[in-house]
Formats: sequence, C-alpha cells, structure tokens
Amino acid sequence: MSRTLSIGMTGQDVADLQAALNYHLRPTAPPHTPPGPTRLPLTIDGKFGSNTDARLREFQRMNGLVDDGVVGRMTRPLLTKAKQVTVKIPINTKEEPPISHSLTSLRTADIFSFGLTPAAQISPASAPVGQTKPLIAQVQLQNRQVQSGGNLTLDPIIGPGSQSAASILSVQWTWVEQRDGRHLELALGGQLAAVPLTLETFGLSSSAQSFAQVTITDVLAVDAANLHLFSPSAQISYQANFVQGVLKSMAAGVSIQNQIAWDLEKKGNNPVFSLFCQQQLAWTYDLAERKGTLAPGALFGATWQTSFF
Repeated sequence: MSRTLSIGMTGQDVADLQAALNYHLRPTAPPHTPPGPTRLPLTIDGKFGSNTDARLREFQRMNGLVDDGVVGRMTRPLLTKAKQVTVKIPINTKEEPPISHSLTSLRTADIFSFGLTPAAQISPASAPVGQTKPLIAQVQLQNRQVQSGGNLTLDPIIGPGSQSAASILSVQWTWVEQRDGRHLELALGGQLAAVPLTLETFGLSSSAQSFAQVTITDVLAVDAANLHLFSPSAQISYQANFVQGVLKSMAAGVSIQNQIAWDLEKKGNNPVFSLFCQQQLAWTYDLAERKGTLAPGALFGATWQTSFF
C-alpha cells in the first residue's frame, strides 16, 4: 500500500507526487488550464519541501479538499485521475473499429506510480496499429513552376469565336498532398498570352490571366520512362484581353484538362525540366458581351520547376 506523504519526506513516491502536481497545475493551454497565475513547474527531485507543500495545498483547494498538505486517501485518487481531452481522428482509407473521440490524454513522463494504468493512450499525431494513411494528408508548398509554349484553340463547339494560336508564358506555385505516386495538387498562378494580329493591322492581341487549378497527378504513369500519361485537372480563371495595348474585354473561364508530361531532368523524385502536352475543354464567358464560348484546345511546351525541399 502506498504511504501517506507530507512535508519533509523523500523518495520516489515524492518524485511521482511532484510529477502529478506538474501534470495537473502546470499546463498552459485549454482545456487543462486552471485559474490563477502562471505556475513554474516543480523540480522533480523526490524531496517534499515547501514548494511541493504549497503546490499540493493549492491542488487540494481547487478540488474542494481540506488543504492540509497531506497525500492520503482523499487526495491520492484525484492526483491519479487523468484529464479528458477531445481529439480529431483522421478519416482512413479502410474501415476501422469505432474510436471514441473522448480519449485519455497522458504524456509518458506523467505516468506516475500511484497505481494509475491508463485505459487508452492514443496520440492524435500517430495512427493506431493497422491504420492506413489518411485520405487527405497535410498539404504543403512543393515548388514553383515556369511554363513556356504555345496554346492552340480549335473551332468552338458553342458560341462565337474562331480557331486561334498564341504563345504563352505561365508562372505558378504548387501545393501537394503527398509527393510520391498519385497525389493531389493545388496550383495558383498567372499566365501571359500573345496572339499575332493580321498583316493589315500588325501588332499583337494579348491577355493576362490569373488561375487556380486542382490536379490529380499520376493516375496513369510509366515510372521507368518518367512519363505522366493521365493527370486530370479542373481550372478556374479570370482574364483581361488587350488589343494593341488597349483593354478590350474581361472574361471568366472554367476548363477541364489532362496533361501528358515527360520529365527530362529530375532531382530525386521531383521533376526539374519537363516537356508537356495538355488537352483541354474550356468554357469562356465574355463579361462585356455576355456571351459564352465552349471550345476544345491544346497547350504544349516546356516546364521548369524549382523545389522548396
């Protein structure tokens, strides 16, 4: 049976008492934060001195006990009681047995020898044995890309317009869910396009575009040849169109795409220089004319990437 503890005593059970008091009174974040001023942690030296006595009495007062500075049959059960916190469990790619969202939270250093054996110790940052990775992992910035090439828009399926060709320069920042194999990417960027006018008018018709794009990368790929054959994506864009430097119209667009890419240079698993061909079906709505055009197209060129890792 554990002995009754009071000021002046020493031993491992006194060190366990100090660890327990640190666990109950020291935390600085909800839901554990008790009222009162910031408390410095007790030194766990196994010596029941004045600081340990004062901290124990404070703990007793907070729990409606007589603050006698003695660890006996009334105080001991409260010291060994674990606090309850709520954590979020990731959604898994396969079914798992139900897990309660109210879990006993104890740090390893705070498991003391008052007879406490936690029924469940599950870290929110680590998965139980047998659990597969979450459907959506942490999204992080991977690289920035510069694309240069040509864009061919074919005759529209719906709406006004005609076949046209343009030179493009695009810059984008890419965030990824994971980097190896099939993964989800989010790209934000901008694009400049220049279309030569007729010989009679000379000059250029140009456009500036901002866009956001979501891609499922490497649905079909040949790793041995560094070929990415099927990477479907969806894009929304906002575009300003100019003729000989004069703003003529503004347009919003939505498109679905697939990109075929061949990595000519890689650094680890990350491509550095690639050739690509992108097929797309785009709906463009002219905000001034209030007319929409649905047209197929193709984008081809080269991509240079700089990685942040």
